[in-house]
Amino acid sequence: MDKKLLDILYPEKCVVCHRLLRGTDGEKMCGECRKSVRPVTEPRCIRCSKPVMDMEEEWCEDCRGRTFYVEEGYALYPYAQPMRRAIRYLKYDGETAGAPYFADQMVERYGGWVQRLSPDVIIPVPIHKKKMRFRGFNQAACLAERIGERLEIPVDPDCIIRTQNTKPQKGLDSKARFCNLRKGFAVREGTGPYRTILLVDDIYTTGATLEACGKVLKEEGAKRIYFLCLCIGGG
Repeated sequence: MDKKLLDILYPEKCVVCHRLLRGTDGEKMCGECRKSVRPVTEPRCIRCSKPVMDMEEEWCEDCRGRTFYVEEGYALYPYAQPMRRAIRYLKYDGETAGAPYFADQMVERYGGWVQRLSPDVIIPVPIHKKKMRFRGFNQAACLAERIGERLEIPVDPDCIIRTQNTKPQKGLDSKARFCNLRKGFAVREGTGPYRTILLVDDIYTTGATLEACGKVLKEEGAKRIYFLCLCIGGG
């Protein structure tokens, strides 16, 4: 079927706000969202990429004076509107068509950094099997698979198992979040061994989820662990 006719019958939606896109020459984001959705820029924390208030600050409040299992990483966008809405569409409404676009943007901005790390594997942060049955997909795995494909790096979506369906993290500080998640993950038997790992997730808030994953990976012999996330909170 002719592409122009397909565009008329099945017009694409903006990956952020879901307005219909017409005559955009392959654009996946509408003009209004392109104006409002801006990547994280300097100044930002040298470990987690979270925005900081002053160019003189190297560390955000969440990272300052702490040690981590996950060494460092980057996020693409601040976790604010309209990206909050875009992630809600992705996670809860099953609108996975936006995942390849967002993953491509992550590669365009941070692909060189990832290649310099030369990770053995990309591992998406898992969701519990109950959520997997309900949603039918893991949004972090959708991002990771595309990133791995673009950068020609193996992806192991089954490396980490979510062993507990932990209570919601909202409202908990970083310490309480980590305690909530501490026994929530395990490495699948027979996995690896992986030495340098890139973790991929959709949202970074306090980093507790990534730290819980990093802990079990370090216990299995990982030496260096980094992360790449679509969005990051403001601290």
